[in-house]
Amino acid sequence: MSQSGPGPGISNLRFLLVDDHPQIRLLVRTILHALGARDMIEASDGGEGLKMATSSQPDIVITDWAMEPMSGVEMVKTMRESHDNAIKYMPVIMLTGFSERGRIMAARDSGINEYLLKPVSPTSLYSRIRSVIEQPRRFVKTSVYFGPDRRRGKEKFDGNDKRGTEETGASVDLSVQMTQSEIEEQYFMPTESGSTASAEQYVSPGIRRAQEMAKKNRR
Repeated sequence: MSQSGPGPGISNLRFLLVDDHPQIRLLVRTILHALGARDMIEASDGGEGLKMATSSQPDIVITDWAMEPMSGVEMVKTMRESHDNAIKYMPVIMLTGFSERGRIMAARDSGINEYLLKPVSPTSLYSRIRSVIEQPRRFVKTSVYFGPDRRRGKEKFDGNDKRGTEETGASVDLSVQMTQSEIEEQYFMPTESGSTASAEQYVSPGIRRAQEMAKKNRR
């Protein structure tokens, strides 16, 4: 599957775009259309995004962080607390201009699947969609967190994961800026134990078809 061209199954996926700037939603919609997507719905803040996610059952959510009255991080936290598995396990790509390490960790700890910096390009967005489809991370549940496994490839782990789950904890590292490659290497690369999602994880029919098509393409 080429990095520059549309991938198998993209045209069968429904995307929910959540951003308070119409021009950003138009840009993302244009990129997705060029990649082969045809089914896209939009929301202007996290609260509206939750309603659209519930009523329209998208396969992948692409959301901004800073929105009023409900932010993208608040929306994702609410999704992960849902009793509806289709919402609870829904893949979320956060598309934002925030590059501070603390905010990246706070977004990760809210339960997002991928983190993508603006300005967005077709190649970068496509790579994150491919990661959601082809390298799904297992979901884990602790007393303070539910969402995709936060332990990344080269991270050493011994005992309980005690990293914070509140955005307020991000203030410590707001002075540390990260590049997209650093974000992916440190926080969003596949785990060493493999990339297979847990058996109990809900996977939408659209994502399932895309996974099957990607598997066939690799043979």
